[in-house]
Amino acid sequence: MNDTISLINPSDWKSFELLQRVIDTVPDPIFVKDLQHRWIVFNPAFCQLMGRPYADIIGHSDPDYFPAEQVKVFWEGDDRVVATGLPIQNEELLTQPDGTVRVIWTRKLPLKNDQGTAIGSCGIITDITDIRRRQERVTALEAEITSQIEIIQAQNAMLDELAVPVIQVWEDILLLPLVGAIESRRAAQVMENLLESVGRTSAQIVIIDITGVPVVDTSVASYLIRAVQATQLLGCQSILVGISPEIAQTLVGLGVDFSRITTRATLQNGLEYALKRLNYDVKLRQ
Repeated sequence: MNDTISLINPSDWKSFELLQRVIDTVPDPIFVKDLQHRWIVFNPAFCQLMGRPYADIIGHSDPDYFPAEQVKVFWEGDDRVVATGLPIQNEELLTQPDGTVRVIWTRKLPLKNDQGTAIGSCGIITDITDIRRRQERVTALEAEITSQIEIIQAQNAMLDELAVPVIQVWEDILLLPLVGAIESRRAAQVMENLLESVGRTSAQIVIIDITGVPVVDTSVASYLIRAVQATQLLGCQSILVGISPEIAQTLVGLGVDFSRITTRATLQNGLEYALKRLNYDVKLRQ
């Protein structure tokens, strides 16, 4: 304490002692520097952050302990506060004696005399190293999650293509075997794959096999009808096969109109119909 008082006006030592006791109770590091950037007041939390005892800090300055690049940042902040008389705040790096680098958030304020002239600077520090590390982990985790989502999306797209394959079974004849439940996203994929294949192959007939579809309700029926209509616009006829007695009864109960869609009981029946239809068309062209 005697070294500290020697840097302060002796007439003010009692008020200084009270101020010191006050800032000693604050858990955040606090310091005061004079115009020569020397530490003249600080609390135990500042000593702990510095990793040094009180006697090693009082009257010393940043170059005694920190790398030149850190000193430059610290002093620029000090000088700016003194010159402008305005507070500032910065995120800074502080190297401890063991080489550990801490990330600190420093709020600096001008210390003024009764005439309003800046005679030094005050600093309040919050060690945000752990916060920044957590943020980095969160950022890395978010990047990993994003990467995993992209992988899952790519896998889903691949599975969608595998789940709704459009197979060329004969010249000008495509087969679309549907297996499993058909919801809106999968229906859109079915439509996209089907129309792309029809356009690419210039197919004349596509056989839509719903043998593997467990449930055909109004929405599924609507998807199928739209698929048939879309292929017709491309000049391709659709044949719907694989309608089980149970599904037929369901469709009748739902009032779904399949009267304008060619249907056959099995895939074999549908293929036989398609071949005959193409042979008939060939004879007309001849």
